[in-house]
Amino acid sequence: MPVESPRPESGLSASGPALPAPPAAEVRRLAPDLIETLRLEQGRIALWPGHRARLLASARALGYPLDAAALDGWLSAQLRSLPAPDPAMDGPATDAAGMRGPCRLRLLLAADGALTLDCAPLPPTAEPVRIALAADVLKTPAVLDADDPWLRHKTTHRPVYAAAQRWLSEHPDHFDLIFGNAAGGLCEGSRSTIYVRDADGAWLTPPLSNGLLPGVRRQALLDEGVVREARLSLDDLRQAPALRVSNALRGWMSADMT
Repeated sequence: MPVESPRPESGLSASGPALPAPPAAEVRRLAPDLIETLRLEQGRIALWPGHRARLLASARALGYPLDAAALDGWLSAQLRSLPAPDPAMDGPATDAAGMRGPCRLRLLLAADGALTLDCAPLPPTAEPVRIALAADVLKTPAVLDADDPWLRHKTTHRPVYAAAQRWLSEHPDHFDLIFGNAAGGLCEGSRSTIYVRDADGAWLTPPLSNGLLPGVRRQALLDEGVVREARLSLDDLRQAPALRVSNALRGWMSADMT
């Protein structure tokens, strides 16, 4: 039975509590890059304030050097340096590098503070997307540790999702695999936030304390009052009359469980 959170967790507010930090020795040993995957459309990055806040919060937690003003100036320069659209191309208006429609930007922050940005086309995603429970299809253990601080940071250190990514590459008809924690709580997908509709028609999503990333699209939907936070179980997922998933790149999409 869903139990709604009285005070939703954000993880994206500069004035809120700091994100949990992994042990400093582990951070130094692994030194993963921080990642923000951005949607560039008509020259604008969707949900940039949320991406910016999350990157700065994770950089503080991991001890990576990152100045907010320097980040803004660097990104503006990078966007200006992207190749202009080719006016000879047919079809609708293009974004960076002469690509039709929206683009996928991948921003990386290294442990030494170095920033890089890659740009690629973003093909459309047909809805509803297909999802499955990781525990049902993976041969390896597919349970998240709700207390694992790495789950609160989007980094290149993603061992808990490695098997899911391999499975998804072999099953392109599926968009994502959904994970739970050791207590049977609902967490997230390997590339998306999960939402269930309850019997009253409200859309609910798990709290960060279940063990999941503070998603940028998730936070936007919470701020808009479109969804509410609730402590959900895997049984709530299985019994839900409707499901949706989201990420900042693809938006908020209807989903079918297989």
